[in-house]
Amino acid sequence: MAFTKAGDTINSREGSVVMTVDGKNITLAELQEASAQLEGNVEEINLLGKRLKGHKLTSAEGTGSISKYTVRSDFAKIMADWVQGGTYPSISLMLTVEDKTSNTGKQVVQLMGVIFADGVFANLNSDDGLLEDETDFTFDDFKIINQFS
Repeated sequence: MAFTKAGDTINSREGSVVMTVDGKNITLAELQEASAQLEGNVEEINLLGKRLKGHKLTSAEGTGSISKYTVRSDFAKIMADWVQGGTYPSISLMLTVEDKTSNTGKQVVQLMGVIFADGVFANLNSDDGLLEDETDFTFDDFKIINQFS
């Protein structure tokens, strides 16, 4: 039986996210956290003569979220362009997880058809602190460009 070496676990800070908006790449260096997952729709199957319910995966939805420091207006502009002009850009995210101290290599996933749930226009607070915000998103397709070894 093979065991994972402690040094091969991946540091959660080692990665990057690049957002492509209508062909223009933007490195999101201000991110604090990013996650993406598939949420499956599982239907129950009830059959005569079986006492246990069966299950079947029938579809999935791509969802995610990002938390970031507020240092750019790109997200607000995306929403403003949609509200004022009715156009939403083609957006994809390229998420790279790579800890160079780990022997597992890197994982690169591209999310396509990204739609952000909101864009913050202002977020002020009288307490000491930094401007931060978060948004959920959906995606319609994905590719695993590179897998961990």
